[in-house]
Amino acid sequence: MKRIYGYKGFEVTVELEPVWETAGSVTLLPPRGFIAVVQIRTVGAVGATRPVVAPLRLAAPSEQPFATQAEALMAGYSAGQRVVDDALAR
Repeated sequence: MKRIYGYKGFEVTVELEPVWETAGSVTLLPPRGFIAVVQIRTVGAVGATRPVVAPLRLAAPSEQPFATQAEALMAGYSAGQRVVDDALAR
């Protein structure tokens, strides 16, 4: 799953990577959680984007995957907002 958010003239992209259980050669179970990958880009005049910082990979505070997609998306967006506010916004 991938979501793109606009924030203070930047584009914050949050993409989720599922974390699967490895119980054998065939996995039919749902993922045990999600890792959020956050990218921050500038938006140009013609809609072209350019990366501003290296992608950030986030896990839950317990260093485990986020339990739900919604939790991972919100944590990723919040982290992107903090990076913009603390380091990029003028």
